[in-house]
Amino acid sequence: TGIGVLIIGSQALVALDADPKATFLANVAAVPMTLYESATHTAGRSSAPFWIAVATVAIIVGWSRFRPKKLHIIPGHLVSLLSVTAAAYFLSANVRTLDISSNFFAGLGPPSLGDFSLLADVSVLGKAAVFAFVASAATLLTANAIDERQNYAKTNYDKEMRAQGVGNMVAGALGGLPMTGVIVRSSVNVDAGARTRGSTIMHGIWLLAFVSLAPQLLELIPRACLGAILVYTGIKLVDVGAMGRLWQQGRSEFVIFAITFGGVVFVDLFAGIVAGLVAAAFKIVWTFSRLEIRQEPGIVPGVVHLHLLGSATFLQLPRLARALDGMPEDKQVHVHIDRLDHIDHACLQLLSGWGRQRESAGQPGLEVAWDELTNRYKNALVGTGPTDARPSANIVNLVWAEWKRAHADDAQPAAAADRWQRWIEATDIELRAEVEDLDGVLALAVPHLAALTGATPEDIAEALHASADGHVPLGDGVSLPHASIEGIEHSRVAVITTAHPIAVGGHQADIFFVLLSPAEDPGEHLRALAHIGRMCHRSPLLLRLRQAPDVDYAATILDALGRAGSSRSSRSGELHRSLAVIGLVDEAHAHALRETLSEAFTKWALVNEKDSAMFELLRGMCPSQTPGAILLASIEVHEEALLRALVDEANKLDDAPAQLTLMREADLDARPSARGSGPQAAARAV
Repeated sequence: TGIGVLIIGSQALVALDADPKATFLANVAAVPMTLYESATHTAGRSSAPFWIAVATVAIIVGWSRFRPKKLHIIPGHLVSLLSVTAAAYFLSANVRTLDISSNFFAGLGPPSLGDFSLLADVSVLGKAAVFAFVASAATLLTANAIDERQNYAKTNYDKEMRAQGVGNMVAGALGGLPMTGVIVRSSVNVDAGARTRGSTIMHGIWLLAFVSLAPQLLELIPRACLGAILVYTGIKLVDVGAMGRLWQQGRSEFVIFAITFGGVVFVDLFAGIVAGLVAAAFKIVWTFSRLEIRQEPGIVPGVVHLHLLGSATFLQLPRLARALDGMPEDKQVHVHIDRLDHIDHACLQLLSGWGRQRESAGQPGLEVAWDELTNRYKNALVGTGPTDARPSANIVNLVWAEWKRAHADDAQPAAAADRWQRWIEATDIELRAEVEDLDGVLALAVPHLAALTGATPEDIAEALHASADGHVPLGDGVSLPHASIEGIEHSRVAVITTAHPIAVGGHQADIFFVLLSPAEDPGEHLRALAHIGRMCHRSPLLLRLRQAPDVDYAATILDALGRAGSSRSSRSGELHRSLAVIGLVDEAHAHALRETLSEAFTKWALVNEKDSAMFELLRGMCPSQTPGAILLASIEVHEEALLRALVDEANKLDDAPAQLTLMREADLDARPSARGSGPQAAARAV
C-alpha cells in the first residue's frame, strides 16, 4: 500500500508531463499547480498530457469491461498504450516522449580488477548490505502480494532468493544495475492475464528486445501515457477494503500497518520495512507476556474451574503460582486450556508439581488435559508440530518460536488441502443469470454438471429436481441445492449467481452452489456439503463474487474461498450462537460423525460416561434416546441449516441415527438464579 501511494504521488506528475520531486509531500503539493498550469496553458504547459492520461485510463477500464470474448487474451494496458501512442503521433500532440539510448549495450561496463579494491571500503560494504536487505524484502513482499492476487503459480521463496542472487551477480559482472522484484510490473502482468512463471521470463525478454533492437519505437510513447498506467496500477495496489478488514481483525495489526505505511511513504522503503518488523516484534513480545487467569465456581459440588487465556510463560510464573495457591483446598481444580495459546516449560512444571503436592497432602487434585497441554508446549517450540528440542532462555528464540506458532498454518494433510484447489473452474460458472426461480437455476447448472460428470442431462435434472426441497440455505444470500447420482467418481459443483435474489424455501438467495455427488460414496457427499458450507461462512469474498466482471475473476474468488474453506482456523463472534448437542448410540459412531462435522465446524467436544457430570447434564437434552456418547459444540445461528443437513445426510447412511438438539441463546434464561429441569436447564448449565 505504501508503494502504491508513492507511485500515485510521483507518477501523477509524470502523467501531466512534469518531473517528479524528491519527496512524497513535494509531489502531492506540486500536483494542483501543475494541473492549473496545464488547464491555463501557463508556464509553457499544454493540456494534451492531461487528456492523454485520461484516455489511457479510460481505455484500460473500458477494455476490461467491454472487450469481446475472442480478444480476452489481449491486455487492456497494451491496447491503451498502442492506441494513445498512435493518436499522439498522428495528431502531433505537444507531449514529451521517452528518451531511450540508441545503443543499449554502450552503457555496460564490466568491472576491472582494480574496482574490487572497493570491497575493502566499509561504507561500500554497508551500502551493499542495505541494498541486499531492501531488495530481498521488496522481492519477498512483492511475491507474497502477487500470491494473494492469483492462484495459478505460487512462489518458492528460497528459489526466488537464489535466483535473484545469481541474477545480481551476473548483472554486476556485466556492469548493469542490480535487480529486484517490483510490485508494479508484477501487478500489471497479473492484470494482463498471466498464468505461469513463464510470463515474467517473457516480460524480461520483451524488455530486452525492445530497448536493444527497437528503441526508436519506444521513443514514440508519451511519458504521460506510462505515468497514467502507473497511477492506475498504484490505485489498484491501495486496497482500502483490506485496511477496513485489518482494523476489524485487530487494532494492533492496523498499528503495525500504519507504522510500516508511514515509514515507506514519508522516509523510505528500508525505514518502513524495519519499522514494521520492529513493531511486529514488540506486538509478539506483548502478546507473549500476557495471561488472563479466571476462577469460576463449578456447577458440580466439590469442583472449581480455573481458566487460562493467553500465554503462560516464565514472565507470568508468580501470578500463576499465586492463583494456584488461592484455590480451595477441599475442591478439585479443573484447569481449562482451550484458549491458552502457549505454555512454556516453567509453567508446565509448576502445574504438574502443584498437582502432585495436592495429591500427596490428601487433597483433591488437578484435572487438566495433560496430553493436549504437553503437545501445545511442544508445538510452540517449532510452530508446527511436536519436537524433542529443549526450550531456550534466549528471548530472541522465544519471540521467533512464538512468531512461527502464531503464523503457522493449522496442521492438516497436504492431500486434504489440495483436494479443493481449483475445484471450480471458470467454465463451471454462470454470472448474474436472469432467472426467476430455482428451476431456472437448476436448468443452467445441468449442462455444466453433465460436462463435468459425463452423466446425461436428463438424469442430472431428475436427481436435482427430486431433491430440490432439500436445498441448504447457507445464509448471506447463498443456497446449496444438492443431489446424489450413480456412476460418477467425485463430487462436482456448478456455481450460478443471479441478477437479483430469488425466493427459495422461504429464503432469499442470489448465489447457488449446485452440487452433484456420487451415490456410491455418501461420505464424499457429506465432505463436499461441509466444504461448501465452510467456503461460504460470512466471507467478504462473497460480495466480490457477486460483483465479478467475468468468470475468470469469479473462479479466482472461488479458489480463494476454497482455501479459506480448507483452513481449520476458529471462527470469531460471540453473539447469536446456538448450543448443538448430538446424541449417538456409541462412541464409535460419535468419532466418525465428529470427523465429518469437523469439515464444516471447527470444535466438537466428545463427551462420554467418563465425564460423568457433563454427560448426565447433556443426557437430558436427548430425550428420545439413551446416548452412549454425545457431541457438543457452539455454532452460529445461521449455521444451523448446514448442521441439520449434514446430520440428516449422515442419518441416511446409518442404522443408529444421531439425534440433534439445538438451543439458542435467546431461548435460554441466562440469570444465575434460574432453576428447572429438562433440556433448557441442561443447556443453561452447559
